[in-house]
Amino acid sequence: PNIIPGYSAARFIVRAESLESLEEIKHKVLHCFTGAATAAGARLKHKWTGINYAPLKNNFTLADLFVKNMRVLGRKTVLVDPTQRFGSTDMGNVSQVLPGLHAFVSIASKRTSVHSPAFTKAAKSNRGFKGMEDAAKALGMTAVDILAIPENLIRIREEFQQSST
Repeated sequence: PNIIPGYSAARFIVRAESLESLEEIKHKVLHCFTGAATAAGARLKHKWTGINYAPLKNNFTLADLFVKNMRVLGRKTVLVDPTQRFGSTDMGNVSQVLPGLHAFVSIASKRTSVHSPAFTKAAKSNRGFKGMEDAAKALGMTAVDILAIPENLIRIREEFQQSST
């Protein structure tokens, strides 16, 4: 019996730390798919969606204001090295056009990974709601810091204009 279907389709997400390296990785992935199709005696048809997510352009002046406000609310918050992790989000595209903030707020134990059933449970918990409440407050406080103290906005803009990615 023939166990290989006559047609199959799949969607894949290809990630990279920069848009330049994404193009290189896309070529490598396509070569892997082409090799697999050839080995299986199949025909490969592919198309890229044309949607790319740019890397997050970090603004440490803005992030530092947010961290200070989280601390005022009693939450221990630290700035992390942005080169140690990345993901796919349209926030990267937004941050290339204007200063942005992509904060991570703890709502579960350190052993809980995002996009998991345990994380879903934590997000619906009292601790999850409290984390989002504190984050919303800190964002509001950060907006006040920017609007009430013109030097903050000047420093945020200067950093944004001087940074490349």
